[in-house]
Amino acid sequence: MKKKILMFILVIGILAVVLAGCISKPPHKIFSDPWLDYEKITYDVTRTLNDNTTKIKGTSTIITERVTDGNVKVGERDINGFSGTYVEINTQLEDGSIMIAQVAFKSSFEPIASYKNINIKGYEGNSPEKDINQVTNIFYTDEKCYYDTDFDGVKTSGNVKVGKWIKTPYYDNLMLYHIARSSYISNSFSSLTTKVLSTGDFKMKTLTVSGSAINQEIKIFGEEGAVIKADLVSISLNQTFPGSGTPMTVLLSREIKEDYNGLNLNSDRIPLIITEGKMEYRISAYTSQK
Repeated sequence: MKKKILMFILVIGILAVVLAGCISKPPHKIFSDPWLDYEKITYDVTRTLNDNTTKIKGTSTIITERVTDGNVKVGERDINGFSGTYVEINTQLEDGSIMIAQVAFKSSFEPIASYKNINIKGYEGNSPEKDINQVTNIFYTDEKCYYDTDFDGVKTSGNVKVGKWIKTPYYDNLMLYHIARSSYISNSFSSLTTKVLSTGDFKMKTLTVSGSAINQEIKIFGEEGAVIKADLVSISLNQTFPGSGTPMTVLLSREIKEDYNGLNLNSDRIPLIITEGKMEYRISAYTSQK
């Protein structure tokens, strides 16, 4: 259950986190979501094995959608009358590895439910070395976080008392880059400390999100590509568990571009490049039209 996986964090990791006590106001008083009512981002994915020559290609799609009094599905759970943001991720590599994940959270950033299903092909001398199949379900109700997991046939279930969300607001890691993305609105973001609920031992572990290389100019599509301004967000964790085995970085756009190498970026703070260990997600398509 404590196998280290150097891929598919997106979302980046995908268990549960809670904002640290150093944040005294509710998240919706600090953050403002920059995404549009609907966004679909497609990435070219590359997993590089430890020999640095074997590269496994794939694609990943992230759909972020604002919902008002609608119905969403998180895993096998139907959530009716939902208002907030719904995120769905589908990653597939050419070797058959997949990750399917969903998360629903309120406009106040209070989480409702999350689901993750990953099947990762292992390679000797790499991480993981053997094939892995893991399913995680998390649901929040009655001031408790309920979970059930199936890691390679080993099943667990239970709950953790969280109290009222303003005191100990648990978040799914799938929200991490959304929280980092939102925190940049004031242009004063420096760092964010959270606690991660590990499904390995169901204890809280420290995780930090910090900004660096602020307002740099980069070329996503090589030397021939257009220049875009971006900020780099770093996410690190002081322990390992599936989905969050290494530090992760997210390169966020800093400006709206009507035509950026064929992409029409209709909002800012869009994740352009995401890296975690030997995994890289590089934007290839973006649309705000459903």
